Amino acid sequence: MSQINFTKTLSAGVGAYNRTVGQWWVDQTRNKAHAVAYKNIASHVVRCAKKNSGLIIDYGCGTGRIMKRLVDALPGWTFLGIDGSQVMLRDAEAWARAKRKKHSAGIKFRCATLPDFSTPAVKADIIVFTFPNMLSPASGRCPFQRLFQEDRDLAWLLARKQEKGKKATELFEQLFMSRVVSRNLRLLLRKGGLCVRVDYCQGDRHELGRFDQLSTLFEEGSLSTKQAHLRPHKFFKLLTSQYYESAVIRDVHAQTKDQDFLEGGYLISLLQAM
Repeated sequence: MSQINFTKTLSAGVGAYNRTVGQWWVDQTRNKAHAVAYKNIASHVVRCAKKNSGLIIDYGCGTGRIMKRLVDALPGWTFLGIDGSQVMLRDAEAWARAKRKKHSAGIKFRCATLPDFSTPAVKADIIVFTFPNMLSPASGRCPFQRLFQEDRDLAWLLARKQEKGKKATELFEQLFMSRVVSRNLRLLLRKGGLCVRVDYCQGDRHELGRFDQLSTLFEEGSLSTKQAHLRPHKFFKLLTSQYYESAVIRDVHAQTKDQDFLEGGYLISLLQAM
């Protein structure tokens, strides 16, 4: 696989996901480590689907490899995949065309730059969000900072406690936009609905440092404890989480060249919409 300068390539904007980076992700989704992870994640989602029918949204679905497994396992359910890459959605459509002949409940895809608050008011029973990898240029963050000022202030507070200077700014951007994505996930879920969230991680929650635990809760929307003079709005309740060692962590290493991400795995968290 060819090497990509992700910093340079992604600086060109979201269109990179329809070119080099998009194809890189298509290739990644086909490797053994991702195939094993997708099978495991799909089994978690199936256990959440207590009813015979409902709506499952795969947010940032990419090539739809998890959806493909779920369509077979949950024949009565309707599926909507949302992603910002036309390249990856074309790959998803390739398998979906054949599946639609036997799956009358519906399999649809929508191309949108995420987070996207203009999505029609659908309310899912389950939303799946795996391996976040979203590009958000500064021009795209500004409207959200005006819209979610409390989140902005809390993200700055947490970032400045941990880092200084440019690193604090970069951490703020990560914390804030992750929080905005979680708000988008909540908007697409009915009250009481479930979010199966899968994050790259280097250990179980209790093994993480204090700041990493705190920032994880903030980003996913399950933090309620007051930070200095600010109290975050809690819109998800954390039900369970489970850590799995996996070579998928090398996705992060490939993009950042950070040697810490040569080992680790992923964390599957089950969150309930409040």
